[in-house]
Amino acid sequence: MESTEYSFILLPSTISGIGVFAAHDIPAGSHLFTTSFNSRKKYIKDIPDAFIKYCIYIDNEQCLCPERFDRMEIGWYINHSDKPNIILNSERNVIAIADIKANDEILINYNQLNEPEHLKEDYYKAGGS
Repeated sequence: MESTEYSFILLPSTISGIGVFAAHDIPAGSHLFTTSFNSRKKYIKDIPDAFIKYCIYIDNEQCLCPERFDRMEIGWYINHSDKPNIILNSERNVIAIADIKANDEILINYNQLNEPEHLKEDYYKAGGS
């Protein structure tokens, strides 16, 4: 099953802030979307503190950011879980690894993003909670 523009919705999350939720049932093995979105590299020092949580660290100086913070794609809102229901495969496709019911939050393990360990927040460091 392929997702469509009607597959996901942003809602308040009990995990953190806003999350991505399934608008309908999604069977395990479904291709949800690719990570081929428009992004940009920016220097960490140039990003206001309130926005850095939406970035993926590349190294000590740069991170990957949404193309525009005022028009972020839905994938930037996916929250972390040590028990994710999606993965990022080797082709950079996002795949459901469990059956996801309508209204379930879409979750990924942030450790798959390959950020430098010392720049990760404690709640998702490898071996963390």
